[in-house]
Formats: sequence, C-alpha cells, structure tokens
Amino acid sequence: MHTNPSGQPEARTRPKGQAPTGDDNNAVLSRAAEQVGFNPTTYQTDLLIQYAELVQNANETSNLTGIGNIQGAVRKLIAPSIRLLAPAGGWLPTAEWWANRSVIDIGSGAGIPGIPLAILVPECNFTLLEARAKKCQFMRQAVEQLGIANVSVVNSRAETAGRNPDHREQYDVAVARAVAPLPELAELTLPFVCVGGTALLPKGGSDEDLRTEVEKASKAIETLGSAPAVVMGDVETDSGNGAEGPSGHERTIYLMKIAPTPPQYPRNAGIPKKRPIS
Repeated sequence: MHTNPSGQPEARTRPKGQAPTGDDNNAVLSRAAEQVGFNPTTYQTDLLIQYAELVQNANETSNLTGIGNIQGAVRKLIAPSIRLLAPAGGWLPTAEWWANRSVIDIGSGAGIPGIPLAILVPECNFTLLEARAKKCQFMRQAVEQLGIANVSVVNSRAETAGRNPDHREQYDVAVARAVAPLPELAELTLPFVCVGGTALLPKGGSDEDLRTEVEKASKAIETLGSAPAVVMGDVETDSGNGAEGPSGHERTIYLMKIAPTPPQYPRNAGIPKKRPIS
C-alpha cells in the first residue's frame, strides 16, 4: 500500500481512460435505486450486471443497443430503468404500487426497461413487445439464461398488437423508453392500458421543452382516453466515466387511463408518426 509523507494511506484514483470496475457498476445501480427509495437485493443487483454483460456480448456481433461497453449499458440503460420505479401511487411506496400489476414494455429493443424491471419486481408479469425479430430472439435467450420467469416476449408492431384483443386494454401499466414525440408515444401506449391503469413515459430535456411537448400532446392524450399528463420526478442522469452520452435530467410522464381508447386507435403502422393526433 502506498503512503504519503504523514504515513497515511494514499487515496487511489483510477487512471485517466481506465474503465470502471464492477464495484463502480454496483455503485451506479445503488445510487439509482436510492434516488427512488428502492432497495434491491444483492441477488437482484448481480442479475442486473449479468444482463448488462449479455447486452455487451450481443453488441459484439450485432448493433443491439449502440452502447459499446458494460459500463455504458449500466449507466445509460439499466440505471434509467430502475428510476422508473419512483413512487407513482401518491402515498403508496414503490413496492405496494407495483405489486401484482401486469406490465407491457412497448418497443423493448434489447429488453429496456422491461428486463431490469422484471428482475426488480418479480411479483409482476411483463410482456416485452418488439417489432424486430433479432431483438426478440436476444430477449428470449437473455431471460432464459438469467432464469427470469415473469417475462414473455411478443414479436409485433405496437400498431398491430394494440388492436389485438389479447393485448388491447389488458395491462395495468405500459412503459416505453422510445425516443419519440409524446403524441406518437401516447397512441402507441394507451391502447394497451386498461381503464384505471397508467402509461409511464420517461423524458429528458429542459423544463420548457417538456412543458411545450406536453401541451402539444394534450389533444392526443385526451382523445386516447387519458387524464391530463402528470410530470413527476427530476432525477439527475450521469453518464460517468466509460459510458456514452451526456449527463442530464429525466422526468417521467404519467398518463392515467380514465376512459376506453376509441376503436380507431392505434392507426395503421407509421401513421401515428406521420400524422400525430392534434
């Protein structure tokens, strides 16, 4: 051990450019959980790290996420997924709000946020909806290797599955991390949510930009059967050393379903993006 002239151990710092260690990854996950008052077990944290490793291994042969290392997967994919567990039920703590709910993750991609959420709230059943077969294959392999029993994977576009009676208005919660304008996201998520359920849509950007986006989406939100949007949380996102992308702030938009979605929605594939409800 190195000591300074006073005989005290020197603080060891990571050399510039050196990748973070597993302990750093655990610290990132712990910090994300603390931000929302959630306390994962060691087993759950280990599973999350294993999942990040599976994502990274898959990225070596296919562009699954566009994030190039395990540290990036932990910071940019898994930690933001944990932050979706912020208390959303008024005075109810996280565990009670999520207890025994059915959840659909729309446009799940590599399983974000659905697989991390399924690890953290095993009492819920998760459906991961994804249009690309390659990504569905990865998700099925990942949940099998990790031994996650509360997940099913569906290969379909949201516009198609949202009209299927097996999925339409069958879920208590819909989540989507897709980067898309709120009117489009509302049309792709609310048809899956039962009356009394909630769509959770994480969004970054400035307060002003978010306020403008919510205002522009108000017609779509009302038309599709939701109460006015509620914006909650303001957590700092830190890319950290070895990750990709800038730091910033992220909030979650809550759309509470109060009426059935009209039968003409969602419209055919591509239409919600080309001609958003306004």
